[in-house]
This record gives sequence, C-alpha cells and structure tokens, in this order.
Amino acid sequence: MDLNTAVDAAYQEADETEATARQIEARIIAAGGKPLLRQYGKPVDTAAIKQNLTLVSQLNQRDPKLATYLGVQSGYQQQLEQQQAQRKAAAEAMQAATAALKERNEAAAHNRYRHQLAGTDPLTGRRHF
Repeated sequence: MDLNTAVDAAYQEADETEATARQIEARIIAAGGKPLLRQYGKPVDTAAIKQNLTLVSQLNQRDPKLATYLGVQSGYQQQLEQQQAQRKAAAEAMQAATAALKERNEAAAHNRYRHQLAGTDPLTGRRHF
C-alpha cells in the first residue's frame, strides 16, 4: 500500500469518526449535558460517559434514544411512561366514578323534589299531615 493512500485513508476514517462524535456531542448539549473532552478524530468515550452520573441521568431523562445508543440506558423513560399511563388510567377511573356519583345525586335530588311536590316523606313514602 502506498503511503499517500494510507494517509488519505487514515484521514478519511478520522474525519468520519469526528463527524459522528460531533453529532453525538451536539445531542448531548441539546439534552443539557456537557460533552467530555476527547482528541480530534477519536470517538466519544462511552466508558467515561458511564462514569459521569450527571450526564447519564440527563441523557436518560432528555434523550433516551441517545442513552440507549451509548449504552447508558437506565429504563427511566420507560418507567416514566408507565407511571403516566397509570396516572391517566386512575384519572379516567376517577372521572367515571364522579360521573356515576353525579347521576346518583341527581336521581336522589329528583326523588326528593317529587316527594316534596306530592307532600310525602321521601324515606317512608307516607303523606305529611
């Protein structure tokens, strides 16, 4: 292999690695994190990211796809989605219970009103004298 070809190939490889690393760093910054220092042409060091708990936490909260790509996914996003689904189901159940209670209250109010017009006791059904 010619030296010029080897140099060109090494430069091309370093340039591609640098482009990928810059894209990862841009996503880290967008997630509110601070990218770790690295040399030009070197990939992002996932082992160093795993040791930075603050960065791992930020990635899991704000960019779970990148956290998965980097191998630091903790499952936080899935837990959050599960909790939100549970809260939504609880809210829907509460709305259904509230609607049923409203119907019962309206029926009871209507029954009291009907008995009042008829002059009867709502509990016994007997007429008032």
